[in-house]
Amino acid sequence: MSSVNDHALVEGFDLTVSGGVGTLVLSRPAKRNALSREMWLALPDIMAAIDADPGIEVLILTGAGGHFSAGSDIGDLDVPLADFWAANAEAEEALAAVDVPTIAAIEGNCVGGGTELAAACDVRIAAPGTIYGVTAAKLGLVYPPGPTRRLAGIIGDAWATYFLLTAEIIDFDQALNLGFIHRVSDTPLDTAREMAATIAGRSALSQTGAKRILRGEDPDPAAGGWLAEAYASEIVRGQEGFFAKQPPEFTFARHDWRS
Repeated sequence: MSSVNDHALVEGFDLTVSGGVGTLVLSRPAKRNALSREMWLALPDIMAAIDADPGIEVLILTGAGGHFSAGSDIGDLDVPLADFWAANAEAEEALAAVDVPTIAAIEGNCVGGGTELAAACDVRIAAPGTIYGVTAAKLGLVYPPGPTRRLAGIIGDAWATYFLLTAEIIDFDQALNLGFIHRVSDTPLDTAREMAATIAGRSALSQTGAKRILRGEDPDPAAGGWLAEAYASEIVRGQEGFFAKQPPEFTFARHDWRS
């Protein structure tokens, strides 16, 4: 596993890449990986750099020291609401909007902004015993619209409203029953690495198209012909692999997608 040094990291983030899988670690274990304001502000540039890196095919987001994240550092919250919204919403949107597939590997505390960061990932793998919650009402915060609606899109308006009004902490079982967690594992980071290897072997054309459509884009297969040509090429490789009972050798990379 080799360290990556050419991304816009700040203190509190560690990034490594191995076999096409990037692992971004929230690393403030003394504070249960609560994000400083500097970390929130840096995350959009970090995600842009990761998404632009052809050597990273899948990204895992996790935390150090047995916890995912306790959200925002409470000591950094005494800023104007507009500044808080801008920093948090832009960071979480940057995570949600990348084309690279993302997996949250969750242990321990996943509360407040930690819950919102996990919600911004494509896949969530969690260990039994993890806890979750949107605790804004305990602090007098108003969460930004984007992350609030994203959470509602996952667990439904009714439960999102309940958590936002009560600021209640929920346990692993309830988060699983609500559909927030996709996969259960005693070792979520190991399971995330296994899943990342599987995802990396799938069609980047299919994955990129799916993520963009889910974000509200409407690709036109007739526009310029490139999408139709890419499909024609990749489907042949998919068919060849299917009939040969071998993994297909796809050649399309997410950076080949034309906006």
